[in-house]
Amino acid sequence: MKTRTPPPPPPPPSHHRPTLVVGASGQLGTRLVQQLSAARRPVRALVRPSSRQQHLRLPHVDIVHADLADPASLDAACQGVGAVIASATAVAPLNGSRFATVDDAGYAALFAACQKHRCERLVLVSVPQTPFDERIPLFRLRRQAEQRLAASGLPHAVLRFAPFMDDWFALAGLALATRGDAAPLTARPWPFLQRFMGVVGGLAERRGLLIVPGRADNRQAFIAIDDVARCCIAATRHEAALNATLALGGPEALSWHDVAERAAAVLKRPVQVVGTPAAVFALQRVLMRPFSEAAANIMALNWFAAQPRELESPAAAARLGVALTTAEQFIKTQAAKAA
Repeated sequence: MKTRTPPPPPPPPSHHRPTLVVGASGQLGTRLVQQLSAARRPVRALVRPSSRQQHLRLPHVDIVHADLADPASLDAACQGVGAVIASATAVAPLNGSRFATVDDAGYAALFAACQKHRCERLVLVSVPQTPFDERIPLFRLRRQAEQRLAASGLPHAVLRFAPFMDDWFALAGLALATRGDAAPLTARPWPFLQRFMGVVGGLAERRGLLIVPGRADNRQAFIAIDDVARCCIAATRHEAALNATLALGGPEALSWHDVAERAAAVLKRPVQVVGTPAAVFALQRVLMRPFSEAAANIMALNWFAAQPRELESPAAAARLGVALTTAEQFIKTQAAKAA
């Protein structure tokens, strides 16, 4: 009987091999590159040739042009790297046709390239597991990616993050949430997103309003993107993350009323919460699906956020040695930045 030879083990971790950041030009990818550069760790920043990338020209950073839709380019990008942090998503795409390509086939090609080049560890940025995963395209695709990664045999870490303060606060109307951000999600030139931001952008500052999905007393374990980046970087080396799936959220589970109170204290004006029923997003998802899968996915994400549920803050960040930022600290820090 012919025995199957097991694949060789990955090489031992090396501080000299660069960390590959996939999706480096995006909001989270940019924070990852900035933090790794500041820590003097060699970085390989993977971006598409057409993506904005001037802000990534930092010390210790090598920019490589590749595309999740082009397996050959991924093969070259993965050669010689140590850890890989996969943060790319087309959730707010520049081209509406790229959503499934990036978040499904693109990740399959990335995992294959990492296997070939025996990457030390792949950190996958994922989303919370919910009873509604099949109804939300991004969540469904992330579950598929998690399953592929586990089956690949790659040393890995799956980090399931709660909603990002920087994005959800800004999308609700708190413009200061994106101050100082070199690549904010809300500034991406996707027409659907820009039309939405044209309506809600800065409503908290201008009119004292937060427009939120669901009821004002719905709670979320919001987490700051800088903390997300710190968790991802810690997971490239920390033993607690090896071949583990970790749920990570902010240090507190807040209602939108809580967020409004913290914003009001900083803005020095009352801030009122205006909720949008979940049924509105369910209908919009159905109407948008024939025209844009990405737009339908955004409506599905809002529908999910509008669901009332019991919630606790996931506490895995402490296992990675990362101290988390409270919403009050985040809002105060952002307000102190120049507008």
